[in-house]
Amino acid sequence: MDRLRRLPLRALLPIVFVLVGALYFGIGLASDPDGSSLVARAYGALAYAVLMTIFFGLLIRYRRRRAGGVANAAAIQQAVRSGEMPGSVDHVVWVRELESTRKRYRNNRVLVPVMAVVFAAFSVWAALTVSPFWWILLVVFLGFCAYSVWETRRALRNIDSLLGRLRGTWPVPGDGGSAA
Repeated sequence: MDRLRRLPLRALLPIVFVLVGALYFGIGLASDPDGSSLVARAYGALAYAVLMTIFFGLLIRYRRRRAGGVANAAAIQQAVRSGEMPGSVDHVVWVRELESTRKRYRNNRVLVPVMAVVFAAFSVWAALTVSPFWWILLVVFLGFCAYSVWETRRALRNIDSLLGRLRGTWPVPGDGGSAA
C-alpha cells in the first residue's frame, strides 16, 4: 500500500480509473445480471470512472501539496497507522496535517454509524424488492463499517500520541537541536 501511496499521479490515476470502473461495472452486473444492457452499463462505468478519477486526482494532489510532497504525505499516513514518527519532521506541516487528519477521523465517529444504519435499511429494502445480491453488499458494507470504527479508534489514539510528542519537544530530538 505504501508503494501505491508513493506513486506519481500519472501512474496512480490509471490504476484508480481501472479499479473504480471495474468495481462499478462489476457491482452493476452482479446486482442486475440482465445482459441486454451491457453496453449501457459499460458507458455508465466509463463515465463514473472518469468522474471519480478526476475527483480522487484533485483530492490526492491537494493533500500531497499541503503535506509538503509525496514522501512527506506517505510518512504522515504511515505515522498515523503505526504511531511511530520519523526522526526529523517539519513541526508546522506535521501538526497542521495531523490536526486535519484528526478532524476527519473525529467526523468518522459520527458519520460511519449513521451511514451504516442508512445503508443497512436501504440494503434490506433493496434485497427484498430488487435483488438478493443486496444481502451480500450489506454484509460487505457492514464489515467495512466495523473495520472503519476500529481503524478510527486506533488512528485517533496514534494521532493524539504523535501530536503530544510534537508539542512536547521542540525541535525533535535527533535533528541537532535542543528541547525547549
